[in-house]
Amino acid sequence: MDEISFFLTNNGVWYVAQLPIGFDDVSMCRYSIFVALGSIAGYGDHAKEIIYCLLEYDPHTDHIYDIWESAVVRMKIPEPDHRAAVLSAICQAIEALIDEARPSVLTMVTYTPNLPAKALTKYQRILQTLAGKGYTVWKTDVWNGSHTWFAER
Repeated sequence: MDEISFFLTNNGVWYVAQLPIGFDDVSMCRYSIFVALGSIAGYGDHAKEIIYCLLEYDPHTDHIYDIWESAVVRMKIPEPDHRAAVLSAICQAIEALIDEARPSVLTMVTYTPNLPAKALTKYQRILQTLAGKGYTVWKTDVWNGSHTWFAER
């Protein structure tokens, strides 16, 4: 995938990237990815949590829906090649945010508990991205069905 330019913003605590990725000519909905590095209470500015989701703007309701569930994302983006391109864009956004925020510690937690192994594949891709940025990555014990990873450099 080609390198992408993102809209990046921060307030010194939260670092956010957003990228328009598509339009549904039937529903007239517009789609963007939202990726952020946010503060973790009690850890200071050097530690950030990675969060990301799909945003859907519905012009009929004039509402933006944030979509966190991978099953719903799969319904909105049914083509595997398109989802792979979106994941690649998410990884590039994470890299850009890391370059901007320069955190020494990162965390990432699955949104949906009890995910099957296949659903964890996208997290492995993100972890490879973190390793490529010089982070040592490790996973904690699964708690209440949620998977948590830490990365440090």
